[in-house]
Amino acid sequence: MSTLDVIFATVVGVLAGIAVIGALVFAVVWEWCAIRRTLAAHRRQAGPPETFWRDRAAVSGAERRP
Repeated sequence: MSTLDVIFATVVGVLAGIAVIGALVFAVVWEWCAIRRTLAAHRRQAGPPETFWRDRAAVSGAERRP
């Protein structure tokens, strides 16, 4: 094995490592953005928190004492 082969193998290995790490970072950021979009959509759909509790039977049907 010559020195040129070792240098070439090292460069290829480093570039492959960078590509794998870049792909993992891309996937994590993509999933993070998807989760944020999903949570934002559900927040917009739900409405204000007061409405949520007012619409529930357990809260609105509470027993009242005279």
